[in-house]
Amino acid sequence: MKIPPRRIRYLLLLPALLATTAMSAERMYKWVDANGQVHYSNQVPPEVSNQERKVINDQGRTVKVYKAPKTAEEKAEEKRLAELEAKKEKMLEQRRIHDRSLLATYSSQEDMMLARDGKLASIESLIQLTNSRITSMQERLLQLSDEAADYERSGKQLPASLQQQITNIREQLAKSTAFAADKQLEMKEISGQFEADIKRFAELTGKTAAATTP
Repeated sequence: MKIPPRRIRYLLLLPALLATTAMSAERMYKWVDANGQVHYSNQVPPEVSNQERKVINDQGRTVKVYKAPKTAEEKAEEKRLAELEAKKEKMLEQRRIHDRSLLATYSSQEDMMLARDGKLASIESLIQLTNSRITSMQERLLQLSDEAADYERSGKQLPASLQQQITNIREQLAKSTAFAADKQLEMKEISGQFEADIKRFAELTGKTAAATTP
């Protein structure tokens, strides 16, 4: 007798259907209520759907865990920790890049100190040049101020050109003074960075750090 195709498909699917039915029948949930009491049931009550529960088999072993939905506070803390970990990893990667750069750029601590001294000397020359200009501008400002005082003593009106010169020099003085101060700060930053780099270079090469005072 020829078996109909539909009957064949049913027979093929029957083992899977039976297995699924058996698994559903064997499924048991376990959870702990707010009072610490343990519960077992093949169905989950609605009030338990938002708390952690476990699926156990007929041997009492946990085969699956349904986690309780995270609270807003837990989500915020998880996000904070993830951001902190990402920041930490970024810093570590930057440190690794910097370490590779140190080893690729310098062959010894002496090379690093020479490079540092060269940078500091270049900035120092620039500061000296700026200070020389500041002195010249101060002298010129003093001369212009004397001329302005003469006009005031004589009762004459101060020429607009003279007033403009005084204004311009004062502005240039302020900029030059700020520039010199910034360069002084830059020298301190360079010295500090090289001091840290020389110590790190010594750690990477397994040598004792040399004295770093310029």
